[in-house]
Amino acid sequence: MVQNKYTDQDQEETIDLKAILIKYAHYWYYFIISILFCLFIAFLYNRYSKPIYSVSSTLLIRDDSNSQLGAENLLEGLEIFSGRTNLKNEIALLNSYSITKQVVEELGFGTSYFRHGKILTSVLYDNLPFFVSVDSTHLQLCSREFFVTILNDTEYELNINSDNQYAYDITAARFEKKLNADINLKETYKFGEKVDSDLFSFVVNKNLNYIESVDGSNEDFSFVFHDIRTLLDRYVKNTTINPINKDASVLKLNIKGNSPRKNIDYLNKLTEVYINNGLNEKNKMAINTVEFIETQLINVSDSLHLIESSLEEFKSENPTLAVTYKEFGAFYQIQKLYNELSVLETHHKYYESLLAYVQENANNEKIVAPSSIGINDPLLNNLIVKLSELYAQQEEIRLTSQEKNPRLISIDSQISNLKKNLIENIKSIIASNLISRNELKLRVKSFETEIESLPKSERDFVYLQRKFTLSENIYKYLLEKKEEAKIAKAGNVADHKAIDFARLDSKEPVSPNKKLAYFIALIFGLGIPMSVILIRDFFNNTIRSKSDLEDSTEIPVLGLIGHSDKPTNLVVLNNPKSALSESFRSIRTNIQYLAAEKEKKVIAISSSIGGEGKTFCSINLASVFALAGHKTILIGADLRKPKIHEDFDVDEQIGLSTFLINKCSLDQAIQKSAVEQMDIITSGPTPPNPAELLENPKMDELIKELQKTYTYVFIDTPPIGLVTDGVSLMKYADVNLYIVRHMYSKKKMLSIANTLFETKRVNNLNIIINDFQSDKNTYGYGYGYGYGYGGEGYGYYEEDEQVKNL
Repeated sequence: MVQNKYTDQDQEETIDLKAILIKYAHYWYYFIISILFCLFIAFLYNRYSKPIYSVSSTLLIRDDSNSQLGAENLLEGLEIFSGRTNLKNEIALLNSYSITKQVVEELGFGTSYFRHGKILTSVLYDNLPFFVSVDSTHLQLCSREFFVTILNDTEYELNINSDNQYAYDITAARFEKKLNADINLKETYKFGEKVDSDLFSFVVNKNLNYIESVDGSNEDFSFVFHDIRTLLDRYVKNTTINPINKDASVLKLNIKGNSPRKNIDYLNKLTEVYINNGLNEKNKMAINTVEFIETQLINVSDSLHLIESSLEEFKSENPTLAVTYKEFGAFYQIQKLYNELSVLETHHKYYESLLAYVQENANNEKIVAPSSIGINDPLLNNLIVKLSELYAQQEEIRLTSQEKNPRLISIDSQISNLKKNLIENIKSIIASNLISRNELKLRVKSFETEIESLPKSERDFVYLQRKFTLSENIYKYLLEKKEEAKIAKAGNVADHKAIDFARLDSKEPVSPNKKLAYFIALIFGLGIPMSVILIRDFFNNTIRSKSDLEDSTEIPVLGLIGHSDKPTNLVVLNNPKSALSESFRSIRTNIQYLAAEKEKKVIAISSSIGGEGKTFCSINLASVFALAGHKTILIGADLRKPKIHEDFDVDEQIGLSTFLINKCSLDQAIQKSAVEQMDIITSGPTPPNPAELLENPKMDELIKELQKTYTYVFIDTPPIGLVTDGVSLMKYADVNLYIVRHMYSKKKMLSIANTLFETKRVNNLNIIINDFQSDKNTYGYGYGYGYGYGGEGYGYYEEDEQVKNL
């Protein structure tokens, strides 16, 4: 098998910028049209797109690496539930559904208002023509526009059209799928009048402070009720929160939308709610502590009043009673023990209260920090902190996921295990506290034996005084802790603060970017026609340049023939001094160097398919040799589609086919032409078997006989890309010319010629480039012959109308 060399060679390619520019310059009008069209589209986009503005604010998050103490640290353990600040957690909290819902509800974003122009619809926020009061206990039609046309100061027209829409339950925050909305309403109502149906219930109130636009007569407005989940999804998705850099704890909050004023209020309210929630979380411990202490104070106060009354009564009954107090005696020791016992009693009540709360509740809302009661137990504090963190994670996940979420299940399991450990720890502490109390009571009892020696009246007084002192110490202790909690709460400040309140990043909208739109339009205006040309050229496999021919074949190029717009093939005979005639003379000179050892030559001219100018070249090459004084004969061997007789206006009833079947002699087949040295053998009538007829031995005899008389014998063969007739004739030739038409011939059609050249089955195979046009790309063929192969059942392909004479 012979391998085509040109398919294996890596040829160095260079980019000819000048040629590329010249090629594109030819289509300048396409570029102008494309650019103008794209710029017009950009103008419409800039003119009628809703402007989107960017709004930003900055927020400082507490840096836990700061060890300075503030007023919030006056009560140790006040921030036991806050944990250490994690920037990623704070970002998630800022953009959480819980805070977003709180912001949206406080700002009243559940209803949106719009103004409708001829083309654009704009969002209304500050300057509203009316307010809609929604009945939250009634079902509402959400995500559907209620169109309002203000008729006068007291009336408006309401228009609503909805199909296959579920009503929304605002209180339950869900769609009522049992009630399907199918409504088409257009009625007139008065402002302040209740609009009521099964699907909605609201009141439209006129805004007396509304400032109408210049052309505001009969303006059309609309409003939309939002379901809370869709609204929250939109704000959470549109809000971006990122640190200003990797080392800073300052967050930048950004949101983009059509209503900058509305977004400014949203970011400011978001920051406000976040900071207030953080402060409330810090104050929660102090509030819980105060509530717990006040509950204990009520009980202690009642006991203290009773004992105080008993003591006063005893003193009144025994006015002469006097008890001597010694500094280091039994009375002093008992007093000291009573103080310690009062603290243990307070702690014991706290432990019992904490145990009951942990066992009965699934949150940490009312837990009092141990340190706020004066209890410094690291293990207990650590367990409560971890439980608080798990409760916070549980609440956040439940806002955005289902109960079967694996992470939520894992956290629930951790909470359950941690509560068990915490309960066991509290029980252990209570048991230890009971032991300490019993020991103190035993020590008190040992001192009481010394008091037993006193007289009864003095002994009774000591007992009353002891109870009073115990209750009073507990009361004072609780008051002290209560005041500490209040002072700490009063001195609490928010951990985070707003650095910059929300404002527009730029007065110019981020979308549409007019300059960018025009720039992109310009790029597309240039790119579209350029791409079309490139794609067309990519899929166009015709011979367009010298490099295309070099890439497709190694057959040498003998010459080049320019474009002819003459309505005849006889360009050499009719215009012997034209540039086209000179190109044929140049080829004549080159042919004389081929097979130079032979004085008489047979020259076969073929091509891949019809329409490439094979017959045109045959006629004019034979003509140029005859005009040079060489005895020349042209054989029309294309028996399937004969054409030569039309150009020379000779008889087509006799010719090569009649000679080969012995119906005429050679002398009868040869006909004279208008050129003195040139004769013609036409194809003759179309035979039923052209291929077999051309392989007849008489064809060989004919060539040999003609060589006796003529110096040059030209054979116009059939195209070898469609049938094999031409190959059988080319073996007789001393020189074989293969016609390739510029911008017409296909690269793949050269495969047969390449095979003939590489296997050397034919002699002196050379290429002639026909219809070369260097100034433009064209598929026109101006020789004035329009034929294709086909007809009478013998054609190479179905006959179509070919290029017409110009």
